Amino acid sequence: MKKLLYIFTFSFLVFGCTKENGKKPYNFALFFDSGDEWHFEWKIYEKYRKDHYDDEDLAQDVTLKHGRAIYLENDKVLIKTESKKLMGSFLIEKTQTTLFSGNQTGSFEGFLTVEGSYEKKGRKFIVEDGKFEFLWTNAEAYGMQDTVLKGKWTLKRL
Repeated sequence: MKKLLYIFTFSFLVFGCTKENGKKPYNFALFFDSGDEWHFEWKIYEKYRKDHYDDEDLAQDVTLKHGRAIYLENDKVLIKTESKKLMGSFLIEKTQTTLFSGNQTGSFEGFLTVEGSYEKKGRKFIVEDGKFEFLWTNAEAYGMQDTVLKGKWTLKRL
């Protein structure tokens, strides 16, 4: 009887924990066509976390409680589709020198829209060749016009 309990407990632990839940950080990398690279280190969660994500706070009208999304640790959401794509749109900012601003330094912010096919190996999510658009919304502060910048994005566990 004791062996059966151990086998049941072991099976439950091994087969019951198949979701990525903030165990290791991911490198979310944006490679702009201009040559700029932005790297963010975020943990991701597949399980719905009510303390971090309330349905009223999200623009997407999806059933987030049923595994149709990946939640990034900074209140950003990537939606999973049935065709194994990740999609999302959210505000993002980065402080560094950029080529697209004429090598000026500052806080570059805008709306990022990403889409890419993903693979899932075990618990790891991998996006190799996603595409993104970055609507640069504070370009006027740098003497430029708001513009859309494009490029490639990747997602890999560190």
